[in-house]
Amino acid sequence: GVGEFDRVLGGGLVPGAVVLVAGEPGIGKSTLLLDVAARAARTGRRVLYVSGEESAAQVRLRAERIEAMAQHLHLAAETDLGTILGQIELLEPHLVVVDSVQTIGSAEIDGSAGNVAQVRELAAALIAVAKAHDICVLLVGHVTKDGSIAGPRVLEHLVDVVVAFEGERHSR
Repeated sequence: GVGEFDRVLGGGLVPGAVVLVAGEPGIGKSTLLLDVAARAARTGRRVLYVSGEESAAQVRLRAERIEAMAQHLHLAAETDLGTILGQIELLEPHLVVVDSVQTIGSAEIDGSAGNVAQVRELAAALIAVAKAHDICVLLVGHVTKDGSIAGPRVLEHLVDVVVAFEGERHSR
């Protein structure tokens, strides 16, 4: 339902697809995906928006500001992979947004959230769920100062689509 985003994706979101949406902090990834999530929810699809960076109250304020409130849009402020997978199993959503992959971790994997092993495990688990249950998953990924997507390069090869947002600092 977001024309330009749908065009970039070749006609819109596809069940079972995993899309990595990357870009610099503040470029609008979270706002765009919250709008996409609300538009999908307004069509009667169940949507789970997982925020590992912001509190539920912060996401709700943004949703109210951009008029992205919807009955079937469920919000989870969560950073534990096991809990997220449990919520997906319980809710059976059509669309899952994970904002962001660098903030989600699993107690079963060594290291902190955002390290190579953690990001790889998160991606593998969400890809498996997406493919098994025809759930579209949108993953938010950050961009480092040198312009590359943060985390392991393997993440870009695991997902179906990588959408990278770029901006020009000295121009609107």
